[in-house]
Amino acid sequence: MNASKVVGHRKTPRTPAEFYALGARLDRELSVVRPFERKRGFVFKARTWDELAQWESQRLIKEHRQRHQ
Repeated sequence: MNASKVVGHRKTPRTPAEFYALGARLDRELSVVRPFERKRGFVFKARTWDELAQWESQRLIKEHRQRHQ
């Protein structure tokens, strides 16, 4: 059960600086809760389905080895 009480409404950000400040605050809160490092995204463009399957299998093998060292 949630013991906190909410009164009123949160003011929505209006300027880009306010949105940035809200995002930064949420990132700080998440870094306390989240026990692992945040992964950075990237784009991999495979020419064929076989190339994509090979890349995914190599990535899984690499991640498995890193976890079990």
